[in-house]
Amino acid sequence: MHYYQIHSVSVVFLPQEQNEITGMLNRPGCGWYQLYAYYLTPEASLSTDKLYISEEKDGYTFRLALLEFNLAEYNHQKLDTAALNNIEKVLQLFSNTKSKVIVRFLYDWDGLAMQKEPAERSIIEQHMKQAGKILNKYKSLIYTTQGIFVGNWAEMHNSNYLSAEDMTALLACYASATDPSIYLAVRTPAQYRAIVQELEEHPEKYDEYDVSGSKLLERLGLFNDGMLGSISDTGTYREADAAVTLNDKLAARETELNFQNELCRTVPNGGEVVIDNPYNDGENAIKDLAKMHVSYLNRIYDEAVIQKWKESTYTGSESLYQDQSYYNYITDHMGARYVLKDFSFSHSPSKKQLAKGRLEFENKGFSALYQKAALTITMINTETKEETIVWDSETEKEGEDAVFLPGQESISIPFSISLSDYEEGVYTFTAQLTDSESGELISFANDSFNEVTGGYVLGTVSISK
Repeated sequence: MHYYQIHSVSVVFLPQEQNEITGMLNRPGCGWYQLYAYYLTPEASLSTDKLYISEEKDGYTFRLALLEFNLAEYNHQKLDTAALNNIEKVLQLFSNTKSKVIVRFLYDWDGLAMQKEPAERSIIEQHMKQAGKILNKYKSLIYTTQGIFVGNWAEMHNSNYLSAEDMTALLACYASATDPSIYLAVRTPAQYRAIVQELEEHPEKYDEYDVSGSKLLERLGLFNDGMLGSISDTGTYREADAAVTLNDKLAARETELNFQNELCRTVPNGGEVVIDNPYNDGENAIKDLAKMHVSYLNRIYDEAVIQKWKESTYTGSESLYQDQSYYNYITDHMGARYVLKDFSFSHSPSKKQLAKGRLEFENKGFSALYQKAALTITMINTETKEETIVWDSETEKEGEDAVFLPGQESISIPFSISLSDYEEGVYTFTAQLTDSESGELISFANDSFNEVTGGYVLGTVSISK
């Protein structure tokens, strides 16, 4: 009894009400992308009008840009100094914006890849090695890459290099030429599986590419420029087109959606929606976009589909969006969208026992957060402004699970603190999620942000001894 009287601690905790809000907020590395296309010509610098950068159109700030570099003029030779300088100049310009970039190299913009691609695979590999050196200098700028340089529009169809061996060799070359932090992507799930099978069955063929060192499969995702365009996503799922009955076609589609649901928990997936049809009607679209874990889409293609989303009203189960368009819902849910749900804090009067806190939040987005980030929970003395981090994703064992929380999943983070380490006074708990490369704040979809503390208020605690 005597110990309790001397060492008792009185604590009053007031939780902050967490209200979810709509809007894009600050979520780098996801959303609608703007396309920028560059045709590279030997011994020629890109003119000023070809280097334009526009970050804001229609009242929306684009945080992603797809950069296409056409190498058709080099289909018989290595990239010259002018080409390499042009690639670097473009990346350097974008490094001064708020945009992350998606990078695609190609030889064809006209659906004539078999006429325009190099006659030898070794030339493509040489281009990959040359370009890779530049991409590595801007690795923190790159959200993902698309393709292996071949096919019509580099979409990996209509090419001389689509055998399992050619695809695997090109991908392995690209992977070994680029930093392990840079994501790669192939066009279809079937191509992904063919490459995996080829690596498993004939690993000796690819020893020269240092596939293990490149962590190839950890980086390999998908891109889909026929998204929601038909029962097979316009040929993306060949099994669906090959099936005879409608039920078999639907079953084949579901199999491929399930494949993406598992694979793209950890690697990006995105592209273009095409052809106005029932598969991209609002309700159907958000169901499949969530299952594919889509984090980015072309802002202007297909215009008919996007306009349909803008003109149709959301009718799903989330009351917050009932009077809004499907376009707004999809805009808000591409990528990761973290929502703070609950924060609790409890203690025992005895100073010997630790006080316990718990933060619960949900990722309501279609996908995980794929770039490296840090999440912290901080206690701030409201009088002295002294800050103490009580939970840090970079040091806690649950850290990666919290930061890379898959879409449509929740997590509960427990922590403990000794109140004897704190002076009497009032403290504010805040949560902060930041991009590890830029230090930029990543928004929670809540109204509890405090500009003074630079974090989201979770609650306050008054300590007296």
